[in-house]
Amino acid sequence: MPAEGFGAAAASARSATVFSVGRSEALRSHAATSKNAKDARQRERAMNAKRATFVRAAVVSRYLWGMRWDMRSALVVAALVVGIPAVAYAEPTPQDISQARDLGQQGQAAYEAGNFAESERLFTAASNLYPAAPTLTLGAARAQVKQGKLVLARESYNKIIREQGNNPSASQAFKDAVAAAQSEVNDVAAKIARVTIKIEGGAENARVTIDGETVPPAGLGVARPVDPGSHTVKAEAPGYTPGETTFEVAEAGSAEATLSLTKVPDAPPPPPPAGGAVTAPPKRDRTLAIVALGVGGAGLVFGGVTGALAMSKHGDLDTQCPAGRCPPSASGDVDSFRTMATLSTVGFIVGAVGVAAGAVLWFTAPKKQTGFEWHPYVGGVAGRF
Repeated sequence: MPAEGFGAAAASARSATVFSVGRSEALRSHAATSKNAKDARQRERAMNAKRATFVRAAVVSRYLWGMRWDMRSALVVAALVVGIPAVAYAEPTPQDISQARDLGQQGQAAYEAGNFAESERLFTAASNLYPAAPTLTLGAARAQVKQGKLVLARESYNKIIREQGNNPSASQAFKDAVAAAQSEVNDVAAKIARVTIKIEGGAENARVTIDGETVPPAGLGVARPVDPGSHTVKAEAPGYTPGETTFEVAEAGSAEATLSLTKVPDAPPPPPPAGGAVTAPPKRDRTLAIVALGVGGAGLVFGGVTGALAMSKHGDLDTQCPAGRCPPSASGDVDSFRTMATLSTVGFIVGAVGVAAGAVLWFTAPKKQTGFEWHPYVGGVAGRF
């Protein structure tokens, strides 16, 4: 680490030490005058523990801020954290410990009888009941080795070393289990094989498995630990045909498994109707034309009726009005004649327009829409039949 970084860390440690020592001296002075010296000593021990924690945290934080990761740096950090206790487990009940002991004995008997799968199952169950016992995990690891589960066995050995390797208060049996794990793990690790899985064809988000176990995307294209023996690799992706391959690898060997996923072609168009039937052309929608013709016909009928009534009134007025002059008593008939004549004219005009429009709409009517057509728009979906 840089000299200034180490000096800053040391300065922080000295400051914390001076502060804590001063506090300790004050506590000792107080204890000398106090009636309860025992309480003073307990407070002093608590203060010393806090002082050690503070000093270690200060040195580590300031050291890591400017350190360089060389061999000397690693040794210093290891020296600072060596006092960290082993992994803490929930305290098992006496029933859990008793059951774990029974299962461990059964697992050892199965191991000695050559039933390694049953031995692994029993040791694993016992370890789950009493996780702090490395002897049980060691039994499971040895049974896994006998079954050729070298990758799993290595992780079981490493679990013992990682969680119990720095436990100074462990019993002798537990220490022996840690020593056995450290001795056996290297031989197991040396026999583990490797495989590199590659996916070709441009498929994205492919789901890949080895013997049914999912391989994450980060595990593709790089060497992946596997047990020696035969393995099956499968891959599938949306829009691609699934792929499958097998490979076999020896102890400490390496293999490569390549799967090529082929994109599924687009669906072919539907075949023509059977028998060569010709689809009839779509019909025209002549609804408006029929309405217009109806209105025009009604207008012509109305004009004809009112025209006939107007002609009838005109005949009566010829009798009542000689020489075109009508007496006052005939004024009602004159008004009726004029009204009927006007209505007849309007009826004939409406009828003519309706018939003409209906004829035009009849020959220019749009084709009917078949099925349901929809399209999205802001706020919902619109459609028509």
